[in-house]
Amino acid sequence: MKIGVLTSSYKTNAIEVREKLAVSEPEVRPLIDYLKAKCGLKEVMVVSTCNRVEIYFRNKNPMKKFDSIAFAFTAFKELDPTLEINFTRLMEREAINHIFRVAASLEAMVIGEPQITGQIKNFFHLSVEAGGCGFLINQVVNRAFVTAKRVRTETSIARFAVSISFAAVELAKKIFFELKDKTILVVGAGEMAELAISNLMKAGCSQLLVTNRTFSRAVALAEQFNGSAVRFEYLANHLKSADIIISSTGAKGFVLTHDILQDSMKKRKFHPMFLIDIAVPRDIDPAVNQISNTYVYDIDDLQSVVDNNLQFRQQEAEKAQLIIEEELDKIDQWLATLDVIPTVKQFREKILDLANEELSRGLGQMGDISAKQERTVRAMINGLAYKVLHHPTIILKQAAKDGIADEEYIRILNDLFDLTPPPNISKKNNVIKLK
Repeated sequence: MKIGVLTSSYKTNAIEVREKLAVSEPEVRPLIDYLKAKCGLKEVMVVSTCNRVEIYFRNKNPMKKFDSIAFAFTAFKELDPTLEINFTRLMEREAINHIFRVAASLEAMVIGEPQITGQIKNFFHLSVEAGGCGFLINQVVNRAFVTAKRVRTETSIARFAVSISFAAVELAKKIFFELKDKTILVVGAGEMAELAISNLMKAGCSQLLVTNRTFSRAVALAEQFNGSAVRFEYLANHLKSADIIISSTGAKGFVLTHDILQDSMKKRKFHPMFLIDIAVPRDIDPAVNQISNTYVYDIDDLQSVVDNNLQFRQQEAEKAQLIIEEELDKIDQWLATLDVIPTVKQFREKILDLANEELSRGLGQMGDISAKQERTVRAMINGLAYKVLHHPTIILKQAAKDGIADEEYIRILNDLFDLTPPPNISKKNNVIKLK
């Protein structure tokens, strides 16, 4: 049995398509049931995030199932048949490599994004609960989690910020060393400002002030983070209490000028102030940088930090791929042993059946014996059977791991013990060959 992956991601489809393909948590179970019934699959796992929708499945020949799965999936989602959807089809080692890379955040829009592993774990648990995951997908996906953990601990792929908001936090830490108990003042109530607030609060900032020309919007944003709203006309009065200022308005001129900030810095005795200007056009006069202990960063400054960090993460991604290759070799060895399992199982059953037959015959001929004596005889016979089984089993499994479990090993064991060849083996003129 082999594993296949059918995937649609930001690399192949625009957001207008991806949002139509998105699978909600309540849809997982009915979708898995539908794919099993329509496509004849025994193992199916569904993954759905903002940037990808993927179906992992097990089949003897995944290539023959891709089209039917794609058709069934789009039918389940009741999509327009004329909608152009670009699916990527992967199988065997290439598919497993992809699963490992997704779990390790190497296929994310932002390499090293920490949330992706948790998202996959969530959909894995949903798929398990829906009865979609058997021994193969279970093994592969759990190995993917092990791989992702190795990538996080053995590389620095997630070390540096690669978004504007995270870059702002990183720079703030360099200025203040730690952000505990720092006060944030937000000028404007835009989406980027909201994201920056969220990350700064997570990093330790405890006080939040929000101001906006429309006071109701300031109130709404402040309430979201348990902060306080400040009327815009009183902005200058609150600047002195701010350690970090985020400005994101739509004003045509500077909202924070050199003179205003100079006066505020005097009132705060020139304690450091970090200003993040993410407005276009800019809200903060660049001349503010000339004031002692003020640190102003505009959107271009932050983007430069992001670009440098992205380059670093790309270098770490190359290290991560080496870890993935190691884990792929391990899973390949395990998959190889699956080919010999039918032979090992038959061999085990054959020896134990012979042992039990001889045991029954022997006990019948011994007449009346005590329960202790019978237990002793049974233990001896079973012990002998397991000793006979042990070494050939070890040899065959190890040969599979080493890639040398060819027809010779299986032929000898089948001939010696009159076993039935597995379905992928043919027997002609007493010669057994792998198809």
